[in-house]
Amino acid sequence: MTGKSKGFVFETGTGTFEADLDEVRRMADGGDPDGLYAMGMACLFGMGVEQDAEKGFRLLEAASEKGQPAAMTLLVRMFMSNSYMMATETAVDYSRKGAEAGLSDGQLFLGIAYRDGVGVDRDYKRAAELFRESARQGNAEARNSLAHIYQEGLGVDKDPVKAFKLYKNAASAGNVNAQYQTGACYEAGNGVKTDLKKAAEWYTMAAEQGDSFAMERLGILYGLVDPPVDPELSFKWFLDAALQGMLGAMYYVGVYHLEGFGVDKDVEEGMKWLRLASSSGSGEAAALISHLEKKGDGHA
Repeated sequence: MTGKSKGFVFETGTGTFEADLDEVRRMADGGDPDGLYAMGMACLFGMGVEQDAEKGFRLLEAASEKGQPAAMTLLVRMFMSNSYMMATETAVDYSRKGAEAGLSDGQLFLGIAYRDGVGVDRDYKRAAELFRESARQGNAEARNSLAHIYQEGLGVDKDPVKAFKLYKNAASAGNVNAQYQTGACYEAGNGVKTDLKKAAEWYTMAAEQGDSFAMERLGILYGLVDPPVDPELSFKWFLDAALQGMLGAMYYVGVYHLEGFGVDKDVEEGMKWLRLASSSGSGEAAALISHLEKKGDGHA
């Protein structure tokens, strides 16, 4: 069941039917599980009504208690994003019921539980089966998770080529982690021929969605290859990553300022970034600070 601009579309064993918000409200008031789920979504996400997360969760809980599998899997998704609290055992139970109902999210979440051994005994083979079922329904997160399974050979034969294809498929659907992983495959030549230009393209897609690891890799690709591709762009991505707390990026922002590489030379600013990186746990920054102070080159 999904919310649409003209109403709510319900999938049933005999077909589909559409209901407007007033009808959904009447269904929910009458205790209908689908109505409770739809009204819960409407309140949770502000679909046609004023957003009210507390009420939304109450309605989803009521729908779940009546066995509505989509409500269960939505609560699990919110639980996994730290937006909702529930017992791990309940999350696994809800995921299992969603999977049994054929919901791709239920298959995905149960697969994650088996992969990580959370609430169930770890079983990579079962995780792979569930990810595969979910991926067949077009779930990009499941394709990304299945790619990792094949990349590492967890419960399946290791297959870098298949892993790359799954990553790229999920990346094309907009999955941020898969975009990063696709870039990493192109950079390292895992399952595909090394192509740093394509690696940068996929890293950029992930970075523009806020992935700090992709930002740091772009800093490396544009500035730390021989010869450097684009020092200014390298500094830009390192700075973006540093502002998100990436230690390696903090270190390079400091070094770039010290050397005037990709940015105007500024020893004071460079030492500031190196000290920030060092105090955050970068041994590399600490070593460079010590070296510069012994030479008398570090001041500020």
